[in-house]
Amino acid sequence: MVKRDELINFINDCFGREFRANAKRKDNYVNGVQIRGRSEVNTVALGVSASLDFLKLCRKSGADLVIIHHGIGLDGLDHHISPLLKNRLRELIDGDMTLLAFHYMLDAHPVFGNNAQIIEKAGARIVAPFHDDWGFVGELPSPLTLDSVIATLSRVFGSEPTLFRNGPKRVRRIGTVSGGGAPRMSNVAEIIDSGVDLYVTGEAKEEIPAISKEININYAAFGHYNTEKFGVTALGDLIKKQYPALDVRFIDVPCAL
Repeated sequence: MVKRDELINFINDCFGREFRANAKRKDNYVNGVQIRGRSEVNTVALGVSASLDFLKLCRKSGADLVIIHHGIGLDGLDHHISPLLKNRLRELIDGDMTLLAFHYMLDAHPVFGNNAQIIEKAGARIVAPFHDDWGFVGELPSPLTLDSVIATLSRVFGSEPTLFRNGPKRVRRIGTVSGGGAPRMSNVAEIIDSGVDLYVTGEAKEEIPAISKEININYAAFGHYNTEKFGVTALGDLIKKQYPALDVRFIDVPCAL
C-alpha cells in the first residue's frame, strides 16, 4: 500500500518540474490530476483513453489510481456535463478512483514518453526534437531497407501501417509523432529540414498522400491507439520499480484507429 499523495508526488518527480511547467505552455489538454479518490493505493491501472469500457474494467480490477494519456474531457465544459461525461464521472466517483491524465507529457518526455519509446524500440537514438517538440527524430546506427524498418515497427505496434512509399528505399532517419500527429502545411518545412526518410505516426489524413509524394518521404500510420500505449506503460514500469508491492497493470481496450 502507498499513500495516494506520495505516489502522485513520485510521478510528478519522474516528469520533473521544468518539464511539467513546459507542458502548461505547450498543451491545452490535461497534464496532471483530474479527480482524487481514496487516500491509499494498492492497484494502479494504466491506459490510453478514459472510455466508459476502460473505466469499468479499471473498477472491476480494483484500481485505486488510474493513469491515462487522454483525459476525461473536463476542459471547456462551460458548466455543462453531458450524459456521456456523467457516466464516466459516475464510474470514477462510485469506484473512489483517482484519475491522472498526461497528454503532452506522455508524448514528449525524452526518456519514457511515447515517441522516445518508439525511437528506442525501433533501434534508433534520439538526435533532435520534432513537430514543435511533441516528437523526436531518431537515427538508426546504419541505413536499413524501408521494408525491414516497417517490419520491426509492425512488431512493435502489433499492427500493419497505412504506408505511403514516397521516400528513400533505405531509411536512416525516422521522425515520430505518436497519435494524431499527421503533419499540417506549417510542419512541412521542418520535415524537410530534419532530413527524415520515414515519418511515423498514428493517423493519415486526406492530404497526406500528396504531401508525402511532394516532399519525398515515406509515411507510415500505425493507429492512434497503438502508437500511444508506450508512454503510460513505461511510466508504470517506473512506478513498479519504486513501489514493488503495488499491482500495476495496463488495461487494454483495443482500438482499430
